[in-house]
Amino acid sequence: MAHVVMCHGIGYQYKHRETAFTDWYDALRMSMTDAALPVPAPEQVSAVFYGNCYRGLKPGKSVAVAEDELADIPNFRSGDVRDPFEAALLEAFAEGTEEPVTGGKGLAQAALRRLERSERLGRPPEKVVIWLVRQVRRYLDPDDTVRACAQQRFERVVTPDTRVVVAHSLGSVVAYEALCAHPEWNIDTFVTLGSPLGLGVIRDRLRSPADKAWPHVRSWVNIAAEEDPVALVKKLGPLFDERVDDRPVVNLPRRHPGRYVLGGHSVTRYLTTADLAEAVGAALLAGER
Repeated sequence: MAHVVMCHGIGYQYKHRETAFTDWYDALRMSMTDAALPVPAPEQVSAVFYGNCYRGLKPGKSVAVAEDELADIPNFRSGDVRDPFEAALLEAFAEGTEEPVTGGKGLAQAALRRLERSERLGRPPEKVVIWLVRQVRRYLDPDDTVRACAQQRFERVVTPDTRVVVAHSLGSVVAYEALCAHPEWNIDTFVTLGSPLGLGVIRDRLRSPADKAWPHVRSWVNIAAEEDPVALVKKLGPLFDERVDDRPVVNLPRRHPGRYVLGGHSVTRYLTTADLAEAVGAALLAGER
């Protein structure tokens, strides 16, 4: 009876479904409470978790990790960016950062320098930027298994009771493709948070052509923060359909002592906005009629 389905984005490779659900639900509960809207019960909310699709683990198998899961990723360097699509992603995301900075011998390396020095992204370490971009590339790679795994996970979570899908970052790409592929789902509202769907390098690789496919929902609410370089294109309506309800928000870059978080792209920032609460509340109300 999952009325609300939530789909995470990049950076969950070493997390687990239970912890991801708890973090998201707590933020959703606070947001709905602050907006004086009915809070869906935990059993009415579910999470699509595909993080371990990047590791090839079987469901149920767990791995002990440090509190800061980003400390466990490989020590990537700029020389590891050899794939042209990864370089294109770096350049696209860098367009949404602050003023250009000096440093970097090539376009990709210069883009990497901009991203790792960006206050909007919380000044991420070089290896984190490359790791996250590589996750986007792997999902969109037709020869990789991640996309099929993620779509299978999505299909397992949606039920006839699902009324709203909330998806962040790369999760909005996963959700968009799932919603386009399943006209039989009875979903009222699609909410995208910090979505990179506006980037041409991503739209060109979607399974459903972006200029032809409207996801099988009544309403699409797109929430994008001015400070979020991942959501470089803030308005999706002109690219997909004017029915998209584009809502700008302010996400001051979020910091966490002792570990890296995603600055203005932080999902916690998005989940606690009034726009998210209103969109979820309206979808659940529509489902009751």
